[in-house]
Amino acid sequence: MPIDQGITARNWATLGVLAIVMFLGGTDMTKVAVALPAMASDIGLGPINTLWAADSYALAAGASLVPSAVLADRYGRKRIYLTGLGVALAAAALATMAESSEVLILTRAGQGLGSAMLIAATVAIIRITFRGSDHRAVAYGVWTASFSAGSALGPMLGGALVELGHWRWVFLVNLPVLGVCLILALIVLTESKNPDAPVLDAASTLLSAGAVGLLIAGLKMLPEQQIPFWTTIVVLAGGMAAAVSFVIRQLRMYRPFLDVRLFTQRNFAVAAVVVMVTNGVFTAVIFILTQRFQLVHGMSAVHAGITLMPLAISSALGGIVGPATQRRLGQNSTLVCGVALTSVGLLLLTTVGPAIQMITWLFIGVGAGVVMAIGANAIMNAAPEQRTADAGAVQESSFALGAGGGIATLGALSMYLDQTQGIPGPSGFYDQGATAALAIAAIAYTCFAIVAAVVLLGGRKEAEK
Repeated sequence: MPIDQGITARNWATLGVLAIVMFLGGTDMTKVAVALPAMASDIGLGPINTLWAADSYALAAGASLVPSAVLADRYGRKRIYLTGLGVALAAAALATMAESSEVLILTRAGQGLGSAMLIAATVAIIRITFRGSDHRAVAYGVWTASFSAGSALGPMLGGALVELGHWRWVFLVNLPVLGVCLILALIVLTESKNPDAPVLDAASTLLSAGAVGLLIAGLKMLPEQQIPFWTTIVVLAGGMAAAVSFVIRQLRMYRPFLDVRLFTQRNFAVAAVVVMVTNGVFTAVIFILTQRFQLVHGMSAVHAGITLMPLAISSALGGIVGPATQRRLGQNSTLVCGVALTSVGLLLLTTVGPAIQMITWLFIGVGAGVVMAIGANAIMNAAPEQRTADAGAVQESSFALGAGGGIATLGALSMYLDQTQGIPGPSGFYDQGATAALAIAAIAYTCFAIVAAVVLLGGRKEAEK
C-alpha cells in the first residue's frame, strides 16, 4: 500500500536494507583501525603487514568498483548485490579464523571486494526504486548518512568489542547482521538490468587492478631496507605503465570500460582529485592516531575509540553543514572552505600541544566532511546525463582509493622517517616517524589546497551557472 506519493512499503524496506548494510560498511572502515594493535600482537603483524591489513579493504573496494558496476548493469543489480553480501559474509567469517597476516589481509581484501559489489549495485537500485528526483535525493541522503553514522560509531564499537571480548569479534559481529540482510534482500529487492550495458573487458580490469596493486606495493617497499631500491623502482614503474595502458585502452575503445574523457572537464577532474586526496588524509590521520593512542600513550582500545569519536562525528557534521553552506556560497566556494578548514586543522595538529589537539580534529573532521559531501555531488553535477554511471564509479572509487592510498602513503612515510630519526619498534613508528610524516603531509596538503582553491575559484562561474 502506498505510503506517500507512490513510495511503497517495499521501497522503504529496500532502503532500510541498503542503509543497514551501508552502516555496517561504515563501521568496517574505522572499527578495524582500533583493533589493529591487538591483531598485530596476536598473530604477529609487522609494520608493513599492519598497513596492508588497514588499507587492503579500501584498495580492493576501489579497484573493484568499476568492474562491479559493469557486472551489476549487465547481469542484474539484485544478483550482484546478493553476491556482494555473500562475499562480505564469507570474508568476515574467514577473518574470524585468521591465524596469519596473509590470511587476515586476504580476508580484508575480500571484504573490500564484497563492499564494491554492494556499493555499485546500490547506486543503481536506488535510481530504479525511487523514480522522483526528490525521493531519490532523500534515499541517497539516508544511504550516505548511514555510512557517516557507521564511521562515527566505528572507533567506539571496535574498541568495545576488543576490550570486552577479542579482536575477532570485530568481524564476528558482522555475521548475524549480514545474514539477516541477505534474507531480507532476497525478499524485498527487485531485479533490474541495463539493456545497453558495456561488455566487461578483462584487459581493462587487469590493468586497473594491476596499477593500483603495483603502485601501493611500491610505496610500501620504499622503507623496507632489505628490498633493493631498483626492485622498488621497477614495481612503481610497472604500476605507472599499467595506469597509462589503462587510459590508452579506454580512449581507443568504442564503448569504454570507464569514460576517462570525463577528466577533460575541469570541475569534474578537480572535484574527483580533491575528494580522493582529502579522504586519504582524513583516513590516514584516523589510522595514525588510533595506533599512537594505544602503542605510544598506552590507552586501551575502548579509550582510544572514544577519544577519536569527535573526529569521526565532526566529519558527519561537515556532511550536514556542507549542503547548507553551498546554498549560500555556491559549490566551488564551499569546496574551497572545506579544503581550507582541513588544511588549518592539519597544520595545527603538528604544532599545538596535546591539551587542545581535539580542536584541530574538529577542523579536520568538519573540513573533510564538507569536501566529501560537496565534492561527491560536484562529480555527479559535472558529468553529462548519459555518463552518470561512469561518474558514479569515479565518485565511489575516489573515496575508496583515497582511503587506501592515504593510509599506504602516510604509513610508508612514517616508517621511512622513523628509520632515519626515530626509535625502534612499533611505538617509534607511530611516535617520531608519524609526527614528522604528519608535518610533511600538512605542508603538502596546504600547497594542494592553495592550487585547488585557485582552480576552483577560477571555474566558479562556470560551475554555478
